[in-house]
Amino acid sequence: MLRTIASYIFLIVGVVIGLGAFGHGHAVTKVHDAIDQFPIEPGIHQTLYMVWYFVSGAMLTFGATIVWVWFRLRAGSAGSLFAAYPIGALYFVFGTWAFVYRSGDPFALVFILLGALLLASSLVLGVDRQK
Repeated sequence: MLRTIASYIFLIVGVVIGLGAFGHGHAVTKVHDAIDQFPIEPGIHQTLYMVWYFVSGAMLTFGATIVWVWFRLRAGSAGSLFAAYPIGALYFVFGTWAFVYRSGDPFALVFILLGALLLASSLVLGVDRQK
């Protein structure tokens, strides 16, 4: 039962992270609205947008990787589970840092929650596979 719950949590986290890429990419219009009014060197604008879209692509890649790992787990192969650990750790550590850095910004809790759920479900699925 615990393994089934962990499996679906793992999958849902992967889908949420992957879909988050589209929300992140769409939100760049707010960045345009906020900074286009200032006389910032064009290279800075371009770099900001390049990085913004790169992060969206990274989120999509992370989500796709987690979903791929989930399918591998369902097929009985736990060997690819290692790919979820750094993604979960990155989300958790970054969210914790962002929460402190932004003086308790609740948006950072999204990263903490996704990272914690991914790590916890990964650990349950990994331990269960070793039995």
